Amino acid sequence: MSGCVSVGIQGCAGDFVGEDGFCRPALEKCSPGTIPRVDEGCVDVGIPGCAAEFVEGGGCHPTMARCPEGTFAVPQRGCLSIDGPDGCGAGPWGPVVEVPGDIHVDLTYAGGDGDGSRDRPFTTLAGALSAVQAGGRVVLAEGEYDEPVEIMKPIELVGRCASRVVLRGEQGDPSGNVSAVWIHDVEGAGVRGVSVLSPSIGLFIQAAEVSVRDVRVTGGSGNGVVVALPGASLDMSRSLVQASWAGEGTGDLWTNVLVASGARARLTENALVDGTVSLRITSEAAEVVAEGNLLEATALQTETSDAVGVLLDAGALRLDANALVHHRLGALVTGSGAELVATRSLIAAPPEGALEAGDVIVEQGARATLESSVLSGACDAQLVVADAGTAVEVSGTLFQGAAAAEEGRLGYAIEQRGGALSLSSSLVRQAGDAGVFVSGGTFSARGVVIAGTRARPIHRDRAAGVVVQGARATLASTYVLEAHVAGVSASRGAELELTDSLIERALSEERDGTGGIGLLSAGAAGVVVRRSAVLESRVAGMLLLASPSTVEDTVIRGVESGTFSTSSADGQEGSAPDIGDGLLVLRSAAQVSSVQAEGCARAGLLFSDSHGALAHSRSTGNRFGLVLQGARAPKLTQDNTFEGNQESDRVTAGALPVPSSAAPAP
Repeated sequence: MSGCVSVGIQGCAGDFVGEDGFCRPALEKCSPGTIPRVDEGCVDVGIPGCAAEFVEGGGCHPTMARCPEGTFAVPQRGCLSIDGPDGCGAGPWGPVVEVPGDIHVDLTYAGGDGDGSRDRPFTTLAGALSAVQAGGRVVLAEGEYDEPVEIMKPIELVGRCASRVVLRGEQGDPSGNVSAVWIHDVEGAGVRGVSVLSPSIGLFIQAAEVSVRDVRVTGGSGNGVVVALPGASLDMSRSLVQASWAGEGTGDLWTNVLVASGARARLTENALVDGTVSLRITSEAAEVVAEGNLLEATALQTETSDAVGVLLDAGALRLDANALVHHRLGALVTGSGAELVATRSLIAAPPEGALEAGDVIVEQGARATLESSVLSGACDAQLVVADAGTAVEVSGTLFQGAAAAEEGRLGYAIEQRGGALSLSSSLVRQAGDAGVFVSGGTFSARGVVIAGTRARPIHRDRAAGVVVQGARATLASTYVLEAHVAGVSASRGAELELTDSLIERALSEERDGTGGIGLLSAGAAGVVVRRSAVLESRVAGMLLLASPSTVEDTVIRGVESGTFSTSSADGQEGSAPDIGDGLLVLRSAAQVSSVQAEGCARAGLLFSDSHGALAHSRSTGNRFGLVLQGARAPKLTQDNTFEGNQESDRVTAGALPVPSSAAPAP
């Protein structure tokens, strides 16, 4: 090699630089609740300021199961009482302080002379709603109110507390909707301190601006809260919306909160629990902002339905510091009119696994941004990107422990079937068959760490830290550590570019001990590797089969002897044992320059029936330095160095066994 060129990940934070000078941004070097970022060190990930009762292993894992009865879980606040911070107080009005304009209702008042005062309250909601003036309040004493509530003026409905004031009336509108509380065509209305039993819709907000606080909404089917029509706006906080049929196996559908038809909403510190869909945004809805909420499908509910945390098919959703836990699908973002931005959040599939579970799917031209978040749970794929026009950006995010819930199913952290995916400064840890599987679209990664994949894959050709099949992928400043079968794999016409990266300790499959290749290319359309390093592999540091390739300024070090299992076009399986080469080029055109191969059990550089060029390269400390065999050979320049090899520095007519097929065995 002439001159000195830095290889591997550049611009590395000091704590990640090893004694050998290579940058290794590993999770083990960071404290719980943080992940490695190549250029900054360890950075926070997931929900910040987590309540103490939800902290687990350094991460934030809120769930209703950790809260006592009468409370609900909110990620940053802990277990909140359904009765609000002031509780129920003393009857009949509890903590509600009287203000001018209040109209009172007490079902137990027997005076017969009600005028809405505290001493002489009305005994019906209808009387109070008729008497209250704009800007006033209707204050409810304890009781179950069977009357429907229709609000068309700027008033507030205030109950003593949610556990003691229940609204259970029913009313219809001209469109056939049946609701308990119907607020429409008004600005400045509000509801707080009550429970609502939903006949079909609990709170129905149409073309109205409404504030909701310290409210509980329950129901067996239909919708908890609906916000619809242009001009409609909901500001809801410290409230619980929960399906009442969870675990009963009724098959009924329940949406906790539905925002539709040009409406907007802000949800703050609520719990949306046990819905078939926790939050749905549809029909060209305007922006919805959700901060510090829990969206959960409890263990009983996930056994009876395919629960979805967020269903977004139109409009924009901004999630910050939310927890979407235990749904079969955390978030589905679908259609060209849908956009999701999720920051500092947790999206977790059921920990015990569920068939066809996933954390986030973005498809059909939708857009999504994930930042500083955690995706976890046993999933077929934690993130799926599909279809032309779909665009997803992910940064500073942890993908933790992805694996299919059942044997016989594939499991990925990220699966891309189309569109464009940009992944930066993120960590993919202990994924299933592949950390990232790309079969369509364009994929780019920068500053990403991919550590560990499952050791018993169903298909070896889909088992690697990164798998690219028939798509285009660009990896820069990427660290792939201890991936089974292969660190990075490209096949079926894929285009792969790898720069300034490190692939280390590729592992064999535990089932039969085959594989363990740093970079495997089989039938790719083109592979480019620059300024990278491949350390401590088995079988080969780089194995290029029937793939036009360019490899420049790269170090390959430490390859053990191993077996590579293959399958032919007619499905016949075979194996090639005792391979241990640094760069193994088979039936390919390869332009190789400034490559250093050392410490390999067999050949540092081996070209079999391949052409191209080899220049400025060095092979030392191997069994063989350079081996050329087959009908074709690359052009060799005079500035290559082959010395200090154990058996021979150069073999120009070799006959070493090599794989006969361009595809790993399934």
